[in-house]
Amino acid sequence: MQINFNNIPNDEKESLKEQIRHRLVQLEKKESGRKRRKKLLAYFAAASIILLAGLYINPSTDEKPLTDLERFAASAEKTEINFDSENISLVLQDKQAIAVNERSVISYGKNGEQVLIGKKAINTNTSNTASFNTVNVPYGKRTQIVLADGTTVWLNSGSSLIYPTQFAGSIREVYLTGEAAFDVSHDKTKPFFVKTKDCNVRVLGTVFNLSSYPEDETIQTALLKGKVRITYTKKGILKNQELQQDLTPGMIGTINKEKKNLKVEIGRDVSSVLSWREGYFSFKSESLGTILNKLSKYYKIEFIKGANLNLNTSYSGSFALNENLNSLADALSSITNNTCQVNTNQRTITIK
Repeated sequence: MQINFNNIPNDEKESLKEQIRHRLVQLEKKESGRKRRKKLLAYFAAASIILLAGLYINPSTDEKPLTDLERFAASAEKTEINFDSENISLVLQDKQAIAVNERSVISYGKNGEQVLIGKKAINTNTSNTASFNTVNVPYGKRTQIVLADGTTVWLNSGSSLIYPTQFAGSIREVYLTGEAAFDVSHDKTKPFFVKTKDCNVRVLGTVFNLSSYPEDETIQTALLKGKVRITYTKKGILKNQELQQDLTPGMIGTINKEKKNLKVEIGRDVSSVLSWREGYFSFKSESLGTILNKLSKYYKIEFIKGANLNLNTSYSGSFALNENLNSLADALSSITNNTCQVNTNQRTITIK
């Protein structure tokens, strides 16, 4: 339909023009409001990104200050150290590295001024209470350390332990990378802490095993005697959450670094977890996959698995930890009834 404006009276024309102008003003206001809302939304989105970025960089202001030991460990991680891949080494405060025979016990006196390696006495060159030593153990070997407070530590293959030559102050603490078993000297006035990159374990006097290899997805604490408390800081965007779990004898606590959770298992034979300190690897009803992973880590070898190999099948048995690869393959074949072939040069065992 068309409107003939010539036939519309003048007063109606003016009224119609006023309605059109009013409608145009309303449309203009709506459009301006949309633009303002878009600008506001863009502003809030940008502000949110900046805020979240700031929170990610500094997730929480309740971070506890680092101790002297933790600062030393963090500095050691950043420093390139020529790790001896063949020999156990004791690194003193002045960076002097001393080769250690696997059969020798590293033992400190109460004042920490000297350390015995077997029967050989060495000055630790300590001039203050914050003097730290480090023991590095290559793959395929292990060692035993008696700390200044009488605590005995068995350090497993591919592991390192940082500790003070003497324990001053109100706490005792050491820093572990890898796996170690501890028989902690009891002192109710001075609690003992084992610190790792991801968690802390507090004890008073106890026997336990802690496995915290950087490449593993999990951290495992197995308690044989006494009581320990596991503390794991679950880092979040807005706030960190501290997870804690007390273990009593027979319990195994496992932290999953990817899922960021802490679970406790009861009923497994904890003594078999610590069997490596006695020179053999014992297992009861463990899956073939778990067994191969542990042997692979200890001997630093690769298992090439056949297509039809069932890694979920459970086995029980034990291996002496001083076996060569051929003896290891023979023992593995005997326990699992699988065929094992060794390539010594490439350090592989094919199992099928």
